[in-house]
Amino acid sequence: MPHARRDHGTGFVRYNETMGTSRTVVAPDATGAAEAPRRARAIAVVLGLAIVSIAIAAATRRTRGPSSPAGRGAELAVSLGCVACHGPHGAGGVPDPGARAGFVPGWDGPTVATFARDEAELREWILDGRPRRLPPPPHGARAKPALPMPAYRGRLTDIEIGDLVAYLEAVSAFGVELPDPVFDGRQLAIRLGCFGCHGPAGIARTPNPGSFKGYIPPWDGSEWAELVHDEAELREWILDGRPERLQKSAVARHFLDGQALQMPAYRAFLTDDETTRLVAYLQWLRAR
Repeated sequence: MPHARRDHGTGFVRYNETMGTSRTVVAPDATGAAEAPRRARAIAVVLGLAIVSIAIAAATRRTRGPSSPAGRGAELAVSLGCVACHGPHGAGGVPDPGARAGFVPGWDGPTVATFARDEAELREWILDGRPRRLPPPPHGARAKPALPMPAYRGRLTDIEIGDLVAYLEAVSAFGVELPDPVFDGRQLAIRLGCFGCHGPAGIARTPNPGSFKGYIPPWDGSEWAELVHDEAELREWILDGRPERLQKSAVARHFLDGQALQMPAYRAFLTDDETTRLVAYLQWLRAR
């Protein structure tokens, strides 16, 4: 007699009437096949939620304001129109007929020192347009700036004035005694072009499409703790353009590879001593 089959849901019974015996043979699980699409949909939903969460976190981080006084002062300088005359990052401004130098001065250290004796005079320049020790030009005098410094007294809070002063002191190193390694590190940062992207004193928050934050993180900001865990990682950023820890992370590497402005690697351009001095300057900025 041929074998007979009878379906029992998840299996079937095979009869061998000649032998008078039977055995159950397990068939493929139909419920498992039905569950596969559901699992795939669940995984897709989880991944979608994760991507949305990352996007929301990135947007939140992009809108977060600077965390340091100097960083807030940098944004104030833009919103108050200071850079319209003094130039981007205060690097030197537009021509100014009648001014002593023939143009609106920048905020680098030597220039600031020729106009202000101390922090108190910096505040007087901001609040009154000139320090008290300098008398205003006589009425009708020809030798006076066509673009006089505006007075912001009554327009700024005490905190905002303090932030502007902190910014000016940071970018110019005005009134600050720099230890030799720190001074040398600052000169190296200038020579290597670091301030071109990071801005003077590294507080520019230059826009950077494709990056996680949407901008180049400032050296004095809260992002530092996320990006630089210790001095060894700081050296990796300088020498290799990114630390090994972030290079091994698929998510971090996605943003680092995809950002428009890439951190250059200076391993071939710096000696060990120069790297140490650059590290000393960055650590001094962080400690201020």
